[in-house]
Amino acid sequence: MFSSFVLLLAQSANPFGSPAPPTINPSAPMTMTEVRFNECVDLAVDDPVSAVVEANKWRIEGGGFLARHCLGFAYAEQFNWAAATKTFAEAAQEAEIAKYPRVANFWAQAGNAALAGNQPGKALEYLNAALVQGSLVGLEKGEVHLDRARAHVALNDYTAAKAEFILVHKLAPQDPLGWLLSATLARRMGDLPQAKADIQVAAKLAARDPAVALEAGNIAYEAGDMVEAKANWEKAVQIDAESRSAKAAQKYLAQLVTSVSE
Repeated sequence: MFSSFVLLLAQSANPFGSPAPPTINPSAPMTMTEVRFNECVDLAVDDPVSAVVEANKWRIEGGGFLARHCLGFAYAEQFNWAAATKTFAEAAQEAEIAKYPRVANFWAQAGNAALAGNQPGKALEYLNAALVQGSLVGLEKGEVHLDRARAHVALNDYTAAKAEFILVHKLAPQDPLGWLLSATLARRMGDLPQAKADIQVAAKLAARDPAVALEAGNIAYEAGDMVEAKANWEKAVQIDAESRSAKAAQKYLAQLVTSVSE
């Protein structure tokens, strides 16, 4: 009697979001061009429509790949992923020709936008271009592997995704999203012990994240622990009733009540 419920649980309600603002590293001395880039990105966050106008104006004035990259971010802020992906990739290509030291970050942005735009194959191409630069380390490199894992999941290559998560946990152990998504993958692959272990780490790192509570409930349900599943789904709703994860949890709770009453 739980068949429709199991199909519902097969879907993921994990938040992926848009690319993080590509602000120039403030620890290094900035040129006036880089200052303008940061200002353009700030405008994109506050008013992406105006930022498109400003970035195009700056490109005409000779702003080069930084102006183009800001334009890509303005498109991303409008969820225009096709335009953002194309523009980020063009900016990365120009930055690579110019031997810009942060070109790997530009390729990573292009890959992230492609992933958000449901182009996982293109995302892998751009993420590989980011890694091949050899300049990414630590958290930044871990985030690229996290996006690669997401791309492999979208392509139904769970084995490749699992290998990526091993690198994510090594490079970015404090990123709760990495543990959350690896827990989700383990559940989908039927590895409940691994799923439980990973979601426990995610819960320690992000105890007030409704997406973590939602997935903890999903894993408990798959393990046959209805009490724990119900408790975690209720927690997701309590944390933020308006979140996408909470709304999914509410559906699961309703399904649970209906199934028990049948």
